[in-house]
Amino acid sequence: MEYLVHSEQSRDIICMGPDAFIKLCEQIRATGLVKDAYRSTVEEQVAKFLHIIGHYVKNRSVSFFFHRSRETVSPHFHNVLTAILRFEGEFLIRPNGTVVEPHILKNSRFFPYFKVC
Repeated sequence: MEYLVHSEQSRDIICMGPDAFIKLCEQIRATGLVKDAYRSTVEEQVAKFLHIIGHYVKNRSVSFFFHRSRETVSPHFHNVLTAILRFEGEFLIRPNGTVVEPHILKNSRFFPYFKVC
């Protein structure tokens, strides 16, 4: 995993910079939902998750890329997803519904769908 985190290609593979990736892994590890497995660290599990959602690839592609079986990739993906959902209140901000964004309000393509929101 060191090559992935500390290489210039980390943004291409996991769609995230090395510092943000390390911080995310620390937060996910703190939840206790994702733990180091026998041959797969938390960092590798998070990298697999980010690669799947960042490039819209299937488990079989990730299993080939990370040299893991599909039976290993799937539970890792779901464990990381469950941990990420714990941060919903921290990472996702729901709109309060009183303010319509100017780029939606002034765009005739989008506003008809949002005028009753």
